[in-house]
Amino acid sequence: MSKFCGSLLLLALITFQSCIASQEVVSRKLKFSPRARPPPSHHAEMARYLAHTVDWCVIGTTSTMKGREGLPFTNILSVSDGPVNNSTGVPYFYVTNLDQSNKDILENKRVSISMSEYQTGYCSNHSIDAEDPKCTRLTLGGKFVKVTDKAEKDFALKALLTRHPGMKYWPKTHQFYLAKMDIDFIWLLDSSGHGAAIISPKKYYAVKFNDW
Repeated sequence: MSKFCGSLLLLALITFQSCIASQEVVSRKLKFSPRARPPPSHHAEMARYLAHTVDWCVIGTTSTMKGREGLPFTNILSVSDGPVNNSTGVPYFYVTNLDQSNKDILENKRVSISMSEYQTGYCSNHSIDAEDPKCTRLTLGGKFVKVTDKAEKDFALKALLTRHPGMKYWPKTHQFYLAKMDIDFIWLLDSSGHGAAIISPKKYYAVKFNDW
């Protein structure tokens, strides 16, 4: 009888924890949902919207791996351009030089990162394939640099931890540090029949958080 009761208690605890986890995921997603999606013709606003809404990106570097020197290499990075209520447009990262992408960056700081609107749920909710131009995709190019300013480091850490709280538990022995991209190229595809838009960094950064 005691074993049976113990099993029921364990099952109830697991169910409770699962419900709590589900509620946390739902509430976190709801933080993004009230902000309206910009119309496709508003390219700079759409670029900022996507850069702020996604939690991760694909980074492209020039490989330094033996036998693949000079070839393209891609990887996944967690990213944040600011806390949920504050978009800066600057992609911030928390990285270690033990990672292959960072080994490449030590030799060549020029990188690209790509983001897909499929992350937001908009495309799947509207039965739009990830490769369909109506499922917005954004590529940012520039230099991957270490964040050194004290105030900016504090902001970047807050921006990342509000989106990726697990980062605070990453091993200190890996010597993670804060980095960002100095953007000099912006490519956006958000509709069919019009081709991609090239957006100037000036126009991109001029967008205010409440402009979309």
